[in-house]
Amino acid sequence: MTRRLLLVGAGHAHLEVLRQLKEEPINNVDICLISPSDYQYYSGMFSGFTEGIYTREETRVNIRKLAKETGVHFIKKMAEKILPSHHKLICMDGSVYPFDVISFDIGSKSLPEEFCETVARSIKPNYHFIDHIQEIRQTSQPLIVGGGAAGTELALSIQAYKEKHRLQGQVRLVTSETILPQSPSWVSSKMKTLLLKKGIQVWENERVKEVGDHYIKTDFGNKIRHTGVLWLGGALSDPIFQRSKVEVDNKGFAMVRSTLQFEEYDYIFGAGDCVTLSEYPELPKSGVYAVKQGPILFENLKNYMTDQPLIDYSPQKTALYILSTGRKKGFLIYGPLVNHSHRAWKVKNKIDLEFMEKYK
Repeated sequence: MTRRLLLVGAGHAHLEVLRQLKEEPINNVDICLISPSDYQYYSGMFSGFTEGIYTREETRVNIRKLAKETGVHFIKKMAEKILPSHHKLICMDGSVYPFDVISFDIGSKSLPEEFCETVARSIKPNYHFIDHIQEIRQTSQPLIVGGGAAGTELALSIQAYKEKHRLQGQVRLVTSETILPQSPSWVSSKMKTLLLKKGIQVWENERVKEVGDHYIKTDFGNKIRHTGVLWLGGALSDPIFQRSKVEVDNKGFAMVRSTLQFEEYDYIFGAGDCVTLSEYPELPKSGVYAVKQGPILFENLKNYMTDQPLIDYSPQKTALYILSTGRKKGFLIYGPLVNHSHRAWKVKNKIDLEFMEKYK
C-alpha cells in the first residue's frame, strides 16, 4: 500500500533529502514538497550577492525542477496548521493535505510582529531578500538591526558595495547585545573594530523600540536616521507550531528528539532553524547545523517508512563560521581560532559553491 510523505519547506535539510531521494528512492511512498516559492535561496551567498560577486541564479536552487527530477510532487503553497492526530496539513488557502509522515524544514523568522507594518524589511522569507537588498544598498544611510553573524556580514557587504560603486553614505548597525554575542569577547571586539574601520557606525546594547519612515528610536532614547531598515535580529519561530498545539519551547520552536522526531508524534519530523533539540536546547539557529541534519533526516524518514531503526543526530562540538567582510576577505571563526584573510574567503567561496552545485 502506498503511503504519503509531506516535506514542508525547502531548507538545507530538505534539499539534502531531495538529493538523496534522487539516488535512493523510497518504494511505495508518494512524496510531496510544499513551499511558497519555486526557488530556495542560499543565505550563505547573500553577502556575496549584496557585494556584487554572485548573480541571482548562483544564489538559488530551482526546487520545482529538483523535485521533478527526484519524482517528488511540488506544491506551491504556504502551510498554516497541522492537525496532528488527524494526519492532515492545512495550507493558507484552505486546502488540506493528508499524510502518513510529515517533515518540517521551514526556517525561522527575524522581523518581530510589531514591526511588520513598518518600513523595516528582513531577509526572511529568503525569496524576498534579493529585491530588498538591491533597493537598500543604493540608499545613503541603510540601517541594519542585529549584530550577529548575518547582521555584521551584510553590513560589511553593503559598505563594500558602496565603496566599489562610489555611492555616498555609510551603513549603520544597531544591536540589542554586543557584536557577535555568542562569540568570546575578544572575537566580538575584533569584529567591532573591523566594522568601525570600514566606516560603519555601530550602536551596541540598544534595543529598537520604534521604527519610523526616516528614523528608528532605541530604548536609550536615541533617534537614528535611516534610508531603509534591514532587520537581522535573533531567530523567531513560525506561528504554525503554536497554532497546531504541538510541544514547543519558550520561543515557539517545535521540540524534537535526537532522531529529529517531534516530542509527541513519531510520524512528525523537523530540522533546521524551525526546531529546538530537546537534548541541545541552546544550540544556535544556524545553517551550519541544518546542513549536518540533512543526511540524518533522510535516513530516519526512509527508516521510519520501512520500519527500520532510527539513528540519532549529534551536533558537531565546534562549528566553522566564515563571514564575508568585503573585497573577498573572510573572517573565519573556529573555536578559539580567528583568521581574517583572503584565504578565509576563498575557503568560504569553495564551500558555498560546492554546496550549491549538489542541488543544481
